[in-house]
Amino acid sequence: AAANNNICGVGVAYGSKVAGIRMLDQPFMTDIIETSSISYMPQLIDIYSASWGPTDNGKTVDGPRELTLQAMADGVNKGRGGKGSIY
Repeated sequence: AAANNNICGVGVAYGSKVAGIRMLDQPFMTDIIETSSISYMPQLIDIYSASWGPTDNGKTVDGPRELTLQAMADGVNKGRGGKGSIY
């Protein structure tokens, strides 16, 4: 999105950039893969979006693991030159 482009409304994240990070192309997922993906280039990436879902059995709950949670905390405190990454 862009500010003052006279075309349409402006979102709250105008000027931000979008980047794709391949995380789920592995035959398995590890904390290291999640951590390296969610903390990739924190000075250049403004907003990270990730979806964690359970095994499709209606019983299992899944989410970020310990190292990934620490990486997210580091991003919130240090990303974007100290302004904090947005998750």
